[in-house]
Amino acid sequence: MTALNEVGLIASREIRKNLRSLKGLTMVVLSLLGAIAVASIIAKGQKMDEVNIGLERLHEMQEAVLTKKYDDPAMGQYLGGAPFVLISLLFISIWLSPLLVTILGFDAVAADLQHRTVRYWTVRSRRASYFVGKVLGLWGVVAAITLVMHVLIWCATLIIGGAGTAAPGATFSWGFHFYLVTLPIAAAWCGLATLISSQFRTPILALFVVGAVFAALWVIDVIAVFREVKWATYFYPNSYDALLLSPKGDQVALGALACFGIAALTTAAGTFFFTRRDV
Repeated sequence: MTALNEVGLIASREIRKNLRSLKGLTMVVLSLLGAIAVASIIAKGQKMDEVNIGLERLHEMQEAVLTKKYDDPAMGQYLGGAPFVLISLLFISIWLSPLLVTILGFDAVAADLQHRTVRYWTVRSRRASYFVGKVLGLWGVVAAITLVMHVLIWCATLIIGGAGTAAPGATFSWGFHFYLVTLPIAAAWCGLATLISSQFRTPILALFVVGAVFAALWVIDVIAVFREVKWATYFYPNSYDALLLSPKGDQVALGALACFGIAALTTAAGTFFFTRRDV
């Protein structure tokens, strides 16, 4: 069996295992309930604002806020035409991505090490294939849950939304575009979570460390933003949303390259350490 086949086998097994497990099913249900709640609250709030403020003024305010957030008038003008509900969903998805990855991925390798089930795979596949398959499997689960949540909100946006709601074609177009933005960011978090998980034999300890590292990266990013230390924000995958949302193709490519680069580096590091440890 080739290394690629081994990676595919382990990744597919990881996806099935997570989506069938109580943890995976719980996350799916919570995501669906959260999506319905968020879509309802935001869409109804937008309908009230359309009446009280006016549709044209709302678009101007949205463009102004996004311009200030990204410090780029072109970004504000570009994203100002997107449905407000979908913009809000994107920001919520990006912000919650580390939490979702933490819950789903803290025991990706640690659980196998604890119960010694890792030995079943390491005698049947390369250790590198095992580790890469774990990363890709976790990414696939996160991507699937995120897609379900996004699709539900796209539909809810059309059903609940007011006069300012975009046409179905535009809603699904913007929605799919925003969903694609979440994928490179999630890949970076998955690589890092699996790297940390592979260093522990106790899943609960891995959970604490993954959560602590992710929280530390967020704190560093907040401090870097306030102190305007731009290079320090590059360690936080969520900060690449500005590049991934850009209307310029080269900026999008740079953001994707950075996120997948983080995923590749953490996966390579995890593979290096995993192939040399006693399992």
